[in-house]
Amino acid sequence: MPRSLSIVLLNRGGRPFKSGVFDELSEIGAAEIISVEGPGHSYDVENLARKYPEVRFVLLDESITVGERVNIGIEEAKSEFVFVLWNDLKLIAGFAERAFANMVSDPILCTVPIIQNQRRETVPTIPVPALYRKRLKILPTQASADREAALYPFEYCGMYRKEQFSLLGGYDYLLRNAHWQKLDFGFRAFMWGERIHCSTSFRLQYRGDSPAEDTSRDQSYKLFFLKNLAVRFNRDSGKLPPGKLPGYLLRSGGGLLSAYREFREVSRWVSLNQYRFRQDAKSVTELWEKPES
Repeated sequence: MPRSLSIVLLNRGGRPFKSGVFDELSEIGAAEIISVEGPGHSYDVENLARKYPEVRFVLLDESITVGERVNIGIEEAKSEFVFVLWNDLKLIAGFAERAFANMVSDPILCTVPIIQNQRRETVPTIPVPALYRKRLKILPTQASADREAALYPFEYCGMYRKEQFSLLGGYDYLLRNAHWQKLDFGFRAFMWGERIHCSTSFRLQYRGDSPAEDTSRDQSYKLFFLKNLAVRFNRDSGKLPPGKLPGYLLRSGGGLLSAYREFREVSRWVSLNQYRFRQDAKSVTELWEKPES
């Protein structure tokens, strides 16, 4: 049994999937189950806590990003490994023991699952970075091999190694848009020398419809750009080149003063972490690990 594993359950869609999800997760035999409850979910927690005394409930009193919920859940976890999933996803064919064993033996940051829809059709949940006319594109693909690289955990779901997640800094709460928050996490992981892989034996299935995602280039994109795409790796460290400032001031879409402050803050962050970089986003994309045919 994976006693060195904690489960963090994220919740959405109200109560419909709550009735059986704790029963299913209890069968895994993990050390603990932590249910992160949003501010609108507290009405049924008391009854659930009586029915499932083995479950710990984290009650949020305000709305925060999904990444922040993941950060809180993993920080609360007592185990070395943490399995994060949503309440409207279920495991297929039992717990992925092979994927967990690989996590134990290989110092990888995160193992992500294959996800299927209600009709058991595989959803393209393996994000791959690519350059098209010198612009970054994220291609949603299906896994073609076990332990294939994934840029980030789709829907935040996966088995995380707690210590490495914490050292990486987790998900950045300043990025309010989930799409850019996950991209920021993934690029930072690979730029800092971590790895995220999928496991074909680790499978989840939606109980309902899969939610849509907002990929518009909003305020979160600007921060993602500065922290990732604008950084350059030179010899042994990462730098946010001052020469990037004029172009950012012109294209940021905000006031010059606020854009300058954004650039200055990210420049300080990059400088603080400069020696953690092993490559930049351009190298991550150009040297992306291709699965063997």
